[in-house]
Amino acid sequence: MRQLPGGRLLEAAPRPRLLAPAGLVVYLALAALVFASSWTHPFSRLIGQGMDPPLMAWFLGWSAFAITHHLDPLLSTVANVPDGMNLMWNTAYPLPAALLAPITLTLGSAFAYNLMCTLAVALSAWTAFLVIGRYVRHWPAAAVGGLLYGFSPAMMAQSLGHPFLTLGFVAPLVLLVFDDLLIRRRYPPVLMGAALGLLGAAQLLISEEQLAAIALISLLGMLLLATANRHAVPATLTRLLPAFAVAIGVFGVLVAVPALFQFFGPQRPTGLFQQPNEYVSDLLNFVVPTPVQQIAPGWLAGVRQNFHGNVSEWGAYLGLPLLGLLVWWAIRDWSSPLVRFASVLGLTLALLSMGFTLHVAGVRTLIPVGLLALPFVALRRSFPAAYLLAAVALTSLGVIVLPMLNNLLPSRLMTLGFLFAAILLAGYVDATLSLASHRIIKLGVAGVAMLFLIPVLPFPSEEVTTPVFFTTASVQTVPASSTALVLPFPHGGDSTAMLWQAQSGMRFRMPGSYGIVAGGADRADPPWSATLRTAVALEDGMPVTVTPELLAALRADLMRWGVTTVLIGPMPHRDQATALYQTVLGRAPERIAGVELWRLDQGPTEASSDLGFRSSP
Repeated sequence: MRQLPGGRLLEAAPRPRLLAPAGLVVYLALAALVFASSWTHPFSRLIGQGMDPPLMAWFLGWSAFAITHHLDPLLSTVANVPDGMNLMWNTAYPLPAALLAPITLTLGSAFAYNLMCTLAVALSAWTAFLVIGRYVRHWPAAAVGGLLYGFSPAMMAQSLGHPFLTLGFVAPLVLLVFDDLLIRRRYPPVLMGAALGLLGAAQLLISEEQLAAIALISLLGMLLLATANRHAVPATLTRLLPAFAVAIGVFGVLVAVPALFQFFGPQRPTGLFQQPNEYVSDLLNFVVPTPVQQIAPGWLAGVRQNFHGNVSEWGAYLGLPLLGLLVWWAIRDWSSPLVRFASVLGLTLALLSMGFTLHVAGVRTLIPVGLLALPFVALRRSFPAAYLLAAVALTSLGVIVLPMLNNLLPSRLMTLGFLFAAILLAGYVDATLSLASHRIIKLGVAGVAMLFLIPVLPFPSEEVTTPVFFTTASVQTVPASSTALVLPFPHGGDSTAMLWQAQSGMRFRMPGSYGIVAGGADRADPPWSATLRTAVALEDGMPVTVTPELLAALRADLMRWGVTTVLIGPMPHRDQATALYQTVLGRAPERIAGVELWRLDQGPTEASSDLGFRSSP
């Protein structure tokens, strides 16, 4: 709102011309090194673990298929048959998927997924490096800041299966735009407004949740500047209002179609997608490392295993050395407006990531997180304590009660929190590089602090156990665009079949899905059916009593979905599943290229004559 003093952190020295591309190359090399366990087998291993990586690869496969077949990429017609999936309610990242479509079509969805995960952290680190470079004189300081942001514990935790969150390159660029709008004022507001609208539209097509988080922290940042510069607010509004008008216009034009499709299109789910106040940062998570850190002593496992949510959401780890360094530097250089700004916003995000009530070692207390801001009242002459109290109390409450915002997971705010930690760390390194004495010792302190944040190597990855049936000409046994029932049945506990479908080039449609759909049995399940209940029981090793009623219900599902092929691939208790469907269909399956297969268009059998199966036209 006025030119901030403290030129040491605001005006960068001239940079070598090739520094920017060289920085990108270095970050890409580091990302490839971190994910080397997958890149040694990029077609048969997926970065991450659990159910999400196959789903993320499926999104890439669907987008490429939709583009080449002139289908609506926002409505999947090949999963959750017959209703489909509205992908704007899912984490489908249509913009990156469209850009990677040529790679997906030529090298496959598994390779494209690994490439996207690698590019995600590298691009995030790179844009942070470029933006932080505006505030420091020495480019190595900016490089360290980019490293902390792009490869932070939060980014590494989300790399286990959430590339829509690790594609975090937009947030630093938004900071860059606001820096020019509010501080430097080098470009016309209309131009900056257009840039803000473009960035917002791009972020919406990557992750709506992250867009909401960026909008939230942008609002909190502007309010923080306003409280510190009240006298400049009227003059600043004359610059902000036209910029926001242009931003809203550009954003609205670019996202009108996907936004209208989301809220007025088919398959609109209702209710909350996640349990409130569950996926939050535990107080101890800030100092207790998780399995995605290389240095994670086993004796702390009993503490971290009690954290709420799952390991993908345990991204608050700073470590005692880095936390102590950042606190010391904030106090030491508190006279710098940039240090004050980054410190307060970083602290705000850390508190907001903890949810509404405090969680300690997995114990959900009744203590409002906002109470943690009370001690800062004692520092109110030099610290904006009233702002911190209001921001944390009101925002954490809003994330619970306000529509749309109540689906934002608080723990994920730490992906942005590390951006402000990176700015502080870069400032410390920059000041240290300017010293004539004790430089090595002080840089060593930063190095030790970063050492505790090194990602675990080898980084978790999972082997893709795809039967060759789906990746060879054998899949042509299934009529193109017909409906196939595939076991393991796709649902919130198993996305394996969706990856097989993607690797087949979306040869067939199938019932079931791991995604948010209208009328779903649970937040990520398809609607309840006898097939879903039976499949879950089989996978869990539960006994399945074959009764006439169950057989009739399973046959009714096949009829209702228009299934012409039944396929069973590798799955838990495969023999029991095969025996069940042999009874349902009245004959033994064919065994082709690693799957059991029944063709239902070959005419009725004695056991299934009442189903009315007919030959395909």
